[in-house]
Amino acid sequence: MACNRNLALHATLPERYARFDLLASTIDHRGRLLALLVDPAQEAASGLPWKRPGPWSPPIPRFDATAVLCDGADIHEIPLHGLDQWFSQIDIFGEGVILGAARIPRPEYGQAYEQSTPANDITLPRNVRAFDSVGNPVGAFYAGDGIEQLLTDPGGRIWISYFDEATYQFHSPDGTWSCIDMPGLARWDNPCSDPWFAFNDTGSEVFWCDCYALNVGRLLVHACPYVGFPLVEIDARAVRSITPNPVTRCHGLAVSGSTFAFLDHHRHGEAIVWQIRQARRQDGEITETGRQTLLLPGGREPTGWARGRVGRDANLWMYEEGNPRHWYRYQLECG
Repeated sequence: MACNRNLALHATLPERYARFDLLASTIDHRGRLLALLVDPAQEAASGLPWKRPGPWSPPIPRFDATAVLCDGADIHEIPLHGLDQWFSQIDIFGEGVILGAARIPRPEYGQAYEQSTPANDITLPRNVRAFDSVGNPVGAFYAGDGIEQLLTDPGGRIWISYFDEATYQFHSPDGTWSCIDMPGLARWDNPCSDPWFAFNDTGSEVFWCDCYALNVGRLLVHACPYVGFPLVEIDARAVRSITPNPVTRCHGLAVSGSTFAFLDHHRHGEAIVWQIRQARRQDGEITETGRQTLLLPGGREPTGWARGRVGRDANLWMYEEGNPRHWYRYQLECG
């Protein structure tokens, strides 16, 4: 039987930003709340909604936004001018920020998917953009279509996971473009580097249909891809190990040594249940050791799905669906 555990309220976007539209938010590797905000007056002026209606929306007018970094009472704002994509991902990058647009606009996507198209006829959108602490662009690159999460680590490496509709285009030796379907998980050492894909190291042993759970720690990265949910452990260079995992339906992950906490949120009747399935790895096997039902502060049961699901070592941060301004923290205590 699962015991109950109350989550801690970790961070709240300050009330002074209540009138702004929130495009993206996360918790960075130092535990700070980071948000991408847009003044709704721009929406009224342009006549276009900031919440994109579908996977590939028409081109949008350039707009200004503000990245807000909250470290307790200390708040740092970074003005970002002339953005031209629907950025739904954000994280810290050095003293600045990095943004990711999860989907590629339809014209570029449709053209690039034709693998016989000459490479010179295609300009792939740079849907990941990096900025310094005052908002100056410092790098940009194409990261493919179907981004699920974008996370940076303390070394400045950029980790991107993908969902099942994802594709990544690349230049073939014969002068045309080729396509990778379901790339799963990739890493860029910097915005100017070529990507490293996890599937190159895992081969047929792992099917990267969708990277359900991702934990980007200080030294190691752990991922649980759908459909088999193996635990894939990665360092800054390559895959270190692949461990079969009996814990399925894991949508988030906290890691402390050989102890793991897998987040499983599901429906139970009319209720939505957030549950932690604890497990331990020993002798190359993972064994489930217990379960905890997660409640919000004060013992309130969640009414929406757990979103965000940012895993960084022993911490897993999440917010209740529809309210990304309040982030809650689960900490794995065992090592």
